[in-house]
Amino acid sequence: MAGFRDREKQFFPLQNIGDVVKLFKDQLTSDEEPNLPLLSIVLGVIENILTVHRAAPTEVDSSKILEPIFPVIELETVEALHSKFVALIKKSVDLTKFPQGYATRELVKFVSDVIWCSLTRAYYKDKAHLQSLYSFLTGNKLDCFGVAFAVVAAFQVLEYKDVHLALSEDHAWVVFGEDQRETAEVTWHGKGNEDKRGQPITEGVADKSWLYLNGQPVICTRQMEVASIVSGINPSITLSTDSVELAALQQELLWLLHDMGHLDKYPMALGNLGDLEEISHTPEKPPAVQAV
Repeated sequence: MAGFRDREKQFFPLQNIGDVVKLFKDQLTSDEEPNLPLLSIVLGVIENILTVHRAAPTEVDSSKILEPIFPVIELETVEALHSKFVALIKKSVDLTKFPQGYATRELVKFVSDVIWCSLTRAYYKDKAHLQSLYSFLTGNKLDCFGVAFAVVAAFQVLEYKDVHLALSEDHAWVVFGEDQRETAEVTWHGKGNEDKRGQPITEGVADKSWLYLNGQPVICTRQMEVASIVSGINPSITLSTDSVELAALQQELLWLLHDMGHLDKYPMALGNLGDLEEISHTPEKPPAVQAV
């Protein structure tokens, strides 16, 4: 998956929530894999505009309210960022030095190092809105989940189909290999853990800890990896103000994934959908307690 397909280009420009939902539905129903870099960049562009660069009312002038908006996302913007990601991965990874077919631990470590070494060295990982490839490609910043997702997206660019996300409530890593029983750290958790990239989760008793869900994490399919970036949307503009439009987009996309069965084994995403339904119930959908 080296670039945009013509059928993806036809959805642009994205002018409203419905346009974004149509793009995601097409990606999820296609015979081809969902284009992870494309979808992450799209969500990142939208989130950045609706949160990071959105002026919120201040205490001094609390009478003002946020005007409803939705950004127009042009093809040129997304395609340029997508091409930048593909170029970075392909120029950095010489596949002639690695076996074809299934990823090896050496290759997983190498690709995670490509992502890691592209990040700014400043400490920032606990800040918001750093989970998408848009953050990586425009600011060289990613949080823990973002690094793991970027590694999986990179392997999709390299046309490896066996590398997938593994998720707990507070950490992310990858599984790989013919039967996906191999595990590897590709990001950090806490300070000073950078040297763990490439190491298996099962060393020692780590996999039995709360951080790794006692060895029972969420192992993602490609469609669940799409669900992970939707679930990871952060509508917060400030600590007390959220983007209504971004929350509405997240809610519609989670319902799309729910109705297609891609949240059945993803309790964290189901919980996020339930929270959104508690705030604003979607007409003609079951109550949150039934949905989850």
